Order: sequence, then structure tokens, then C-alpha cells
Amino acid sequence: MPVPHISKEKRDESLKKARLYRIQRAEIKQSVKKGIVSLGDVFNGSENYKDIVGNMKLIDIVKSLPGIGDIKAKKILNSLSISERKTIKGLGEKQKASFKKYFKIY
Repeated sequence: MPVPHISKEKRDESLKKARLYRIQRAEIKQSVKKGIVSLGDVFNGSENYKDIVGNMKLIDIVKSLPGIGDIKAKKILNSLSISERKTIKGLGEKQKASFKKYFKIY
């Protein structure tokens, strides 16, 4: 299947939007790391907020928590039977419930 042709303006617009989302995701991870934003805020945020964090990998959010590094984050997700590749919006209801229960998100 051939790749569809995209106009330069559309491509530039998409790249600009992607850059903005990456910056916003980095800011969210820093806010979680500093304790300004909680995991509850990440999961229970407004619709605009969910658009930004929905495509974030769950392991990246867990690693941004104070005191949790790469290995500990992997162990936590493995104990919850959640893939390291899973995004926040890609969580199933049972996975989301077990994650929220583990981190006491209400």
C-alpha cells in the first residue's frame, strides 16, 4: 500500500503538534517527579489532559515517581501483569483497576 502524499503545510502542522505534545509530556513527568502532580491527577484529569497523557507509556509515568527507577518500575508492572509497552489509554479495565489499587488512586 503506497504512502499517502501529505502537503508540506499539513506535515509542518503535524510536526508542530507532536513537538508540543512531547514538551507537555516531559513537563507532566517532571511535575510527577517533583510531587506537584499525582498519579490520580494523571489518570483522572480533564479531557484535554487525557489527550496529552493518553499516548504516554505507563512505565514512563511509573519511572517518574520519586524513588522508582527502571528496574523497580518493570517489577511493578510485571507484578500487575501489565506490559512495559502499554500506554495509559491502552489499559484494559482490569489492568487500570489493579494499577489504581496498587498506587492507591481513587
